[in-house]
Amino acid sequence: METKRNVNTVLVIDDDEIVLRGWDRALRAAGKQVVVATELDDELELDQHLDLAIVDLCLARGQCGIETIQRIKKAAPNVHAVLVSAAMSISQAIRAVRAGVDDCASKPIAPRELLARVERGVPLTTELLTLEEVQWEYISRVLADCKGNLSQAARVLGIHRQSLQRKLRQRIPRPGSGSVQ
Repeated sequence: METKRNVNTVLVIDDDEIVLRGWDRALRAAGKQVVVATELDDELELDQHLDLAIVDLCLARGQCGIETIQRIKKAAPNVHAVLVSAAMSISQAIRAVRAGVDDCASKPIAPRELLARVERGVPLTTELLTLEEVQWEYISRVLADCKGNLSQAARVLGIHRQSLQRKLRQRIPRPGSGSVQ
C-alpha cells in the first residue's frame, strides 16, 4: 500500500478547456494551489514544490500524456503523477506504469475523489476486472486498431459482423458489476 501524501500544489494538463476549468475550480475549492495547461511547453515552470500532476492521455498537437509525465518527473522527481483518460486501455495503462506513471484513472473521475485517494495513499486502480470488462476492453482495442471498421474488426475477432454490432449496442460494463448493463 502506498503512503499518505500531503498535496498542496497540483498541475493539471488537459487539452479540453472545459475540463481544465472544472479541475481548477474543484481543486482550488479544496484549498490547493493549481496550475492548469493544455500542453507541456517550455514556458511552464516545473519545480520541486509540485506535489501532484494530473495529465490526460491524449493532448493537443499529438502530445502523449505518458511522455509528458516523463518530462515532468525529470524536472520534479517526487511528483505523484496520475494519467487520466476516457478511453484508456489496459495495455496503455501497463505501458504508462512501466514508463514511470504512478497511477491511472478513467474519466470521468471527480477531482475531489482523485485528490482524496492520492492523499490517503489508496491506488486509483485497485479493482479487478470482470470477464465482461476484459472482453469489452479487448473488443474496444481491436476496433480502435481497425480504425472503427466494423467488418475488419469482426474478421480479426473471428465473429460475424452482426454479432459484433449487437455486442457494441450493449452498454459498457460498470467496474465491479459483474455483468454488462
